[in-house]
Amino acid sequence: MQEAVNLTPDGHADKASWLNDLGGALQCRFEHLGELGDIENAIQVMQEAVNLTPDGHADKASWLNDLGGALQCRFERLRELEDINNAIQVIQQAVNLTPDSHAKKASRLSNLGGALGHRIESLRELGDIEDAIRVKQEAVNLTPDGHADKAGRLTTLGAALQYRFECLRELGDIKNAIQVMQQAVNLTPDSHANKVSWLSNLGRALQCRFKCLGELGDIENAIQVQQEALKLSPDSYADKAYLLNNLGNAFQYRFKHLGELGDMRMQFSNLGGALQCRFEHLRELGDIENAIQVKQEAVNLTPDGHADKASWLSNLGGALQCRFEHLRELGDIENAIQVMQEAVNLTPDGHADKASWLTSLGGALGHRFRCLGELGDIENAIQVMQEAVNLTPDSHADKASQLSNLGAALTYQFERLRELGDIENAIQVTQQAVNLTPDSDANKASWLNNLGNAFRCRFDHLEKLEDIENAMQIMREAVNLTPDSHADKAGRLGNLGAVLQCRFERLGELGDIENAIRVKQEAVNLTPDGHADKASRLSNLGGVLYCRFERLRVLGDIENAIQVMQQAVDLTPDSHADKVPYLTNLGRALQCRFKCLGELGDMENAIQVKQKALNLSPDDYADKASLLNNLGSAFQYRFKHLRELGDINNAIQVLQEAVNLTSDGHAVKAVQLKNLGFAFYYRFEHLGELGDIQKASVAFQQATKNTSSPPSIRYSAACGWALLSSRYQSPSLALDAYTVALEIIPQLVWLGQTVHRRYEELPKIGRTINAAVATAISAMDLTQAVEWLEEGRGIVWGQILQLRSPLDDLRNRDSDLADQVDEAARVVENAGISTRSTGVNETGLIHLSMDNEAQQHTAAATQYEALIAEVRKLDGFDNFLKPKKLSALTPTAVNGPVIIINVHQSQCDALIISSSHDIIHIPLLNFSSKQAEELHLKLISLLEASNVRVNRNGERIMRPAKIVDATNSFESVLSELWSNVVHPILFGIKDVLCDYSAEDCLPHITWCATGPLAFLPLHAAGIYGSKDPSDNIKLSDFAISSYTTTLSAMLKSGGKTKWDPRKNPKVLIVSQPATPDLPSLPGTKKEARIIQKYTSPEYSCHLNHDEAVVDTVKNEMSKYEIVHLACHGIQHSENPLDSAFALYDGRLKLHDLMSLSLENAELAFLSACQTATGDKDLPEEAVHLAAGMLAVGYPSVIATMWTIGDEDAPIIADKVYESLLGHRDELVAQNPRKSAAYALHAAVEHLRKEVGEMKFVKWVPFVHYGV
Repeated sequence: MQEAVNLTPDGHADKASWLNDLGGALQCRFEHLGELGDIENAIQVMQEAVNLTPDGHADKASWLNDLGGALQCRFERLRELEDINNAIQVIQQAVNLTPDSHAKKASRLSNLGGALGHRIESLRELGDIEDAIRVKQEAVNLTPDGHADKAGRLTTLGAALQYRFECLRELGDIKNAIQVMQQAVNLTPDSHANKVSWLSNLGRALQCRFKCLGELGDIENAIQVQQEALKLSPDSYADKAYLLNNLGNAFQYRFKHLGELGDMRMQFSNLGGALQCRFEHLRELGDIENAIQVKQEAVNLTPDGHADKASWLSNLGGALQCRFEHLRELGDIENAIQVMQEAVNLTPDGHADKASWLTSLGGALGHRFRCLGELGDIENAIQVMQEAVNLTPDSHADKASQLSNLGAALTYQFERLRELGDIENAIQVTQQAVNLTPDSDANKASWLNNLGNAFRCRFDHLEKLEDIENAMQIMREAVNLTPDSHADKAGRLGNLGAVLQCRFERLGELGDIENAIRVKQEAVNLTPDGHADKASRLSNLGGVLYCRFERLRVLGDIENAIQVMQQAVDLTPDSHADKVPYLTNLGRALQCRFKCLGELGDMENAIQVKQKALNLSPDDYADKASLLNNLGSAFQYRFKHLRELGDINNAIQVLQEAVNLTSDGHAVKAVQLKNLGFAFYYRFEHLGELGDIQKASVAFQQATKNTSSPPSIRYSAACGWALLSSRYQSPSLALDAYTVALEIIPQLVWLGQTVHRRYEELPKIGRTINAAVATAISAMDLTQAVEWLEEGRGIVWGQILQLRSPLDDLRNRDSDLADQVDEAARVVENAGISTRSTGVNETGLIHLSMDNEAQQHTAAATQYEALIAEVRKLDGFDNFLKPKKLSALTPTAVNGPVIIINVHQSQCDALIISSSHDIIHIPLLNFSSKQAEELHLKLISLLEASNVRVNRNGERIMRPAKIVDATNSFESVLSELWSNVVHPILFGIKDVLCDYSAEDCLPHITWCATGPLAFLPLHAAGIYGSKDPSDNIKLSDFAISSYTTTLSAMLKSGGKTKWDPRKNPKVLIVSQPATPDLPSLPGTKKEARIIQKYTSPEYSCHLNHDEAVVDTVKNEMSKYEIVHLACHGIQHSENPLDSAFALYDGRLKLHDLMSLSLENAELAFLSACQTATGDKDLPEEAVHLAAGMLAVGYPSVIATMWTIGDEDAPIIADKVYESLLGHRDELVAQNPRKSAAYALHAAVEHLRKEVGEMKFVKWVPFVHYGV
């Protein structure tokens, strides 16, 4: 051919044709031998042929098309962009010169599409893929159905559609790709040389759709067509390695979906020689085994210089990594890293897949880090992942994936090193991944899952609630974006459950742990028995059941927790990296059941499994300190049971080692120090060596300083420190400890929690406050004692009052900021008393309205606290809404002394605040907390015997089973209160009472008692029923009594009166003579008529029977200064905020009253039963209806301590309203608020004379609260 060309002059008509033929021959030899000179010469002579051919010549388009093919061929060898650009240019010219009717038009369009495809591989420009699809579709359209090339063009069109899907994730593209590829396969007989290729392409497309939608049918079909392709290929088939690799990928993806090592079997037939024997030998292994085998074959069949060698190596590494994730055999991840590193080394920096291989290598290094804890692995993982990100443009389809993987690696490093920069960067890059990914992309849920994990990790470190709320929102979105059939649905549900559990452990809202159990159970249910993650999900489910048991103490929870944790342990071989945490969790659960049931076998088993966990962990195990801490606590509990010295010594040894291994600032450091502190204390109790007390105190003190640890742990440590200091060291050290404890309390009883949840935390806090006050009194720091008692008593009411605090001073300074504070306070208050609901909507998506409300509540509380902090930066506002100092509390005694009684097991004391004296301390030497408890129990017994703690009913039936001399017993309660409490106080403040005395007017005192004394009738204390009447003596002879929940409640109401004494107050009367489903109260009609005697219709409103419905009463209350409620009152012992007034259509609950704002309110007369009873577990909180009325704005409240007689209430009402609204004497006119206490005093005296002084159950229950 060269000779023919040489013999032909340039002007000859056939010169161009012979040049083109010569170029084709040179290209053919290049494709066979690979000599670069051949393709260089081919391009040269083909270009010469084009140049010799005029534009109108019939063969011009053909020569251009052939030249483009040669340029494309050289590009495939040298990867120089200029070649493919020139190829596209000349092929486009060829297409333009070819009419649609020409037989070659479709072929040239197909060639142009192929050239565009090559450029796409280098530049990944979306415009090229759009052009490629367009010209390939046109080529298909121009090709008749019976044409030999129809199938090939359909396949290349499908490949282009698949590529666009991988870029844009539009499901229509992959659907169309599969459709046209299936057409290509159907058009091609099995004997056709390209049938294998078409089948392989179809298999890859099906696999691609499976990865997106997770439909098992797609991966089954993918495996089927890949197997068919392999079966049709001869042993000498050039791309045998490619087929093996594709089939291996399909098996790997099916394995990841089903996680079944032995269920899916691969069957190969018609293979030649050793390859067939090898696959037949391995047929008993599962999908991942087959995947590794065929991928290894692909690598073995590929020479080192082959362009695809790196790809096969990287894919083999992925399969090895997948098997490692299932079996946790270290050799697999070692081999995976080795072959992935080899793939990276074989790939030049400019290669399109370099970033992908780097990302895969980083993922494998991350897995080995999580297994072995070698810091170098995670550092190398981050390095290669960062390199992958840097090599990838933002427009690349894989950019989001690489960013998300980098974020996950940074998160793992943060969990090890606790460097804040790592988790900040993790959140940043993972957020970028999310932002780059449309909602329609199947990977969006995965990136969201990683981002949620990063936020949860930062919450664990910084304890910022907005982080856990962000994690919750993001995880929920990830779950909702994941279909139930998706392989990762169970894992994402598990992660959502972990976030719910995390928030429960911080805020204690029961709905969170209920939802955590539900979603983790769902995760277990979605995971088949042979799945690699089954054990993990069982262990996690056990953990959340254990968590709920610790809260509710329902034995079934800990039983179920142990059962599923044992299953997890049994499913996991000792060589598995997760065996250690599964054993640890099981040990904790067994120890917990031992604490509950006291079965020694549980404790022995707990120590055994915890010791095994420690033995299985390598020396550099990342959580070694946690293992030691858990084992130490087990030894400690067994010591408390058996009192064997070896156990407590072992506990101290391993706990000290745990502390030493844990860096300062780590979230778990405080619990380790707390456990160590108690271990030293228990040894001190056993051996009596004071050095142990010193060591315990130091450990507790260090624990309180670890601010990244949960508040509950730090609070417990502070209480331990205070206890030891007060008993064995000095009061000053104890005061320091209690100061720290009180500083932590606002974090335990936080505004971001519901009121119900805050009340659950308060019983233990109340006891701490009483101890702190007793310690301050012992140190003669009476000011501190009063301030602490005020700060720690009525905490929830105090928070509500704080949210309602007037902002006049702030508004004068910064009205905008005042408005923001006011708005935020209203949002927080409403959120705190809301009733939250949970659920899953009908589509199956996680829809937790409780979560949404909780997130809004948390955000509102956080914003409110931030605003308060901003206010305190203003000059003169540094104490804005902080606990009040004594100077601010003293005005509560303007109308009479306030008597605070602190009851603690160490001592009982009275502290008297007056307007003219310093704090007076009166030790109650003959009274104790035990006596207070006994008197309270005795009173309860007396009331039950008298049948006055059930219903307010005119007819009373004594319980025959109880024979109690109620009169004498009641007399003894009042006598003991007089002798041991009230009389010593009156004697100590006789001079103070003189200061408040006026002519013909008894002084007024206000009681503020704590502990069991808060439930006892101090106002009625006295000696009754003496043989010589002159020996009788009672408090009411010397003073008028009122009660208060807190001093702040009095301050709120102690300002300028809103009730003009010259005007008649308006009265709202509510009566319920026949409440549905409750005993009738006929006396309420009489009661209402009596009140109406003292007021006119224009100044009163009477809602009787069916007129008194909940909404109407709530709406009317704000219009009247006085509200009189004559109805049943109901004290709810399990949920104090559900205590209520029983109205015609339902209950007006305490938490409903908390949402009211009453500007004109002056007096609430609660002529109902048990309106001042309170909750025995919350003596410091005064959770009763009278306290609720004080909090919502009534400065003065008349209430009852127990059930009152239906015939007695009208008598009291008559005398009270006669004093208040009848003659309106001078006393009333001068001080209408104070007059309520005096009016009630006079009314009770009248009732006492009517029924007899010894009928204590009738006249004693009426009490006055407020000012």
